[in-house]
Amino acid sequence: MKIVAIQGIHGSFHHKAAENFFENTEEFGILECGTFKELVKCVSGSDADYGVIAIENSIAGAILTNYKLLTKFNLKIVGEIYLPIHINLLANKGVELKDIKEVWSHPMAILQSEDFLDDNSSWKVLKRNDTSSCAKEIHSQNLKNVAVLGSEEAAKLFNLDILLRDVQNKTDSYTRFFIVSKKSNLIEECNKASLYFTLEHKSGRLVSLLNKMARMNMNLTKIQSIPLAENIYEYSFFVDVVYDNRENFLHLLEHLDDITGELVVLGEYKEDIIKQN
Repeated sequence: MKIVAIQGIHGSFHHKAAENFFENTEEFGILECGTFKELVKCVSGSDADYGVIAIENSIAGAILTNYKLLTKFNLKIVGEIYLPIHINLLANKGVELKDIKEVWSHPMAILQSEDFLDDNSSWKVLKRNDTSSCAKEIHSQNLKNVAVLGSEEAAKLFNLDILLRDVQNKTDSYTRFFIVSKKSNLIEECNKASLYFTLEHKSGRLVSLLNKMARMNMNLTKIQSIPLAENIYEYSFFVDVVYDNRENFLHLLEHLDDITGELVVLGEYKEDIIKQN
């Protein structure tokens, strides 16, 4: 049985993403991790075969620290999954909205629900490691003045009421998760790749690289820049490309050496298509 590391516990969005990705494959078990760093350490070591790690949300944007963790621990991306995110206000049985004084949740869930929280500014908002852990804690302590921003699965798992549904800023919210491993796992259906590279701080370098991608029919679906701490005004880049012909992609890599500094293929995998709610 394969072991899959997630950030958080059962009932979290990471848990749901892992279930959705692996449900039609081999049998798997879940390893709960308190932080993203703990997750990648478990995968880079011998505790887990795979990890499921959030990388960006359609409301809150990219999680830059997780991009850095992937390169620091030399993990390979072997898959991706987009999960529709429905953030609900959860509380213990019998608790009403007028009783709420505090709201707990993961920082990303809080960020995705800013408008709702602004409309209820009298509540104290506390950032915690995981949405589902918050649900578990208020249930175990039978707290009557604390609510949690979390999933419907967490409400069911810990016997909580859903006071309000879909409190995120937009109804259609998605989080993209990477499936990571120590080793590459090329499959016939691979049609997407994630790259990491650095560029010299010279005029036209990035444009030249993007033009090469366009000429080789690469569909650029994401570009994310991150400052290089050791070199002021210089950046590293994370890029996702979709291709119809893998030979074209391999040919592209040969032509990027003269433009980029460091160049790493973070992974090749099958593109996931966002499904409507």
